[in-house]
This record gives sequence, structure tokens and C-alpha cells, in this order.
Amino acid sequence: MARLSRVKVSTFRFENSSADKSSTDNFRIDKCSPEGGILRRMNNDDYLFVYGTLRRDAVRTAAGERAFAQLEAAASFVERASMDGRLFEVDGYPGGCYQFAVGSHVIGELYQVDDVAGLFATLDAYEECNSNAAEPQEYQRQRVPIALDSGSVVYAWVYLYNCSIDELALIESGDYLLWQDEQAALLSDIKLDHFGGFLNHPLGRVLLWLVFLMVAAMAVFWFFGHTEFLSHIEQMEWYGVFEE
Repeated sequence: MARLSRVKVSTFRFENSSADKSSTDNFRIDKCSPEGGILRRMNNDDYLFVYGTLRRDAVRTAAGERAFAQLEAAASFVERASMDGRLFEVDGYPGGCYQFAVGSHVIGELYQVDDVAGLFATLDAYEECNSNAAEPQEYQRQRVPIALDSGSVVYAWVYLYNCSIDELALIESGDYLLWQDEQAALLSDIKLDHFGGFLNHPLGRVLLWLVFLMVAAMAVFWFFGHTEFLSHIEQMEWYGVFEE
């Protein structure tokens, strides 16, 4: 997979979501190592790079599901891709920071956007980076170079984390889906370990026996109570209580 860790940029300028789209023609990448060679000039197609809860197999909230449905309706999946930078766990969702040639990468997916206005109106609201969001906005939508798994590089929109990362946990793999799987497996192991430790503790075994005895006693009382009730019914039928 081609990486951008040693990309040389001849003309380098970012634009945020409020910038004039026509100015993107000034961005060009001349050389990309290790293979080297001239890359094509970035075209004007609108691409979106997603790395967190908007990835296809991510675990999402209900709001995330609505945003993802809009993404699928307004854009076409291209392929897996990556961005130079680092990924952090924020609060049940990730924050990606673009850092040029830092040596680490954020893994995600690239989409080609068909309905630009409709999609970004929805996603800007979902990411709380529109004009209605309180300052400071947690994310900013910017265009940065994205490396595709096929080896080419495009210039794509991405929602970058805009707050302090000092207290955040680094996701070293840069892959949020992998991190979600690891956290789910870790939680499962912790639950099993706790249950096993509970059973191995003398007090845990005593409590388990008490629960067993209580359930057994309830079953015995129910059985004899049920039998006595049926006996009363039979006696009432014998004395003709239910006769017409």
C-alpha cells in the first residue's frame, strides 16, 4: 500500500469547509516515495474520507445510522484508504488528526460524493461543525491528501478533530474498526475472568449454593402448594360445589 510518509509537496495549502472550492486546483503532489514518480494533478471530484463511526462496519448510535444512510444515498464507496496522522479515542467515537509525514496513518474508507450540498449539510450537523454548533467546534471539515490502497492519491474532505488531544487515548493501529473489535473482545474476557474469579472464591461458591438452595426450596413449595390446590378442587367437586 502506498504511503504518504515521505511525500514531497510542491504546492501545499489546506482549505476548510468555508473555502472556495475552485481554489483547490492549486494543490499538487509531485513525488511519492518509495516508488517515486509524478502523480497526476488532483481533479475537482468531491471525495470524502471517513475513518470512524461512518465506516461501513462500524458500531453506531441511531444518529450515526441516519448519517450513514445519507452517506450511502449521496455517495459511492471507492475503496479503503489512509491519511497521514494519528487517531484518538474521544468518548465512544474517534478523533482523527492530520499530521503530514508523521510516520503513522489513520485507516478509513473513501467515497465519491454525488450530492455534495445534501450530504455535507447532513454530515456537518452530525459532526457538529456547522454554523449552529457551539464554539469551539469539535470537528472541522477540511481537504487533505488521502492515499488509496490501490496506490493513487486524491484530495478528499475529512472531518478532523479540532480539540485538545492531551487527555485522549491514542489508537496505535490507526484503525477504529480494529480498535472496536479489540475492545469488545477485551470486555468479554474481563466478564469471563470476573465470573471465573467469583466461582473460585470460597464466598462465591457459598453464595452460589445459597442461590441453588433458594431455587430448590421455591420449586418444592410450588409443587406441594400446587398439589394441595388440586386436592381442594377435587374435594369441592366431590361435594357437588361445581354441580349445576
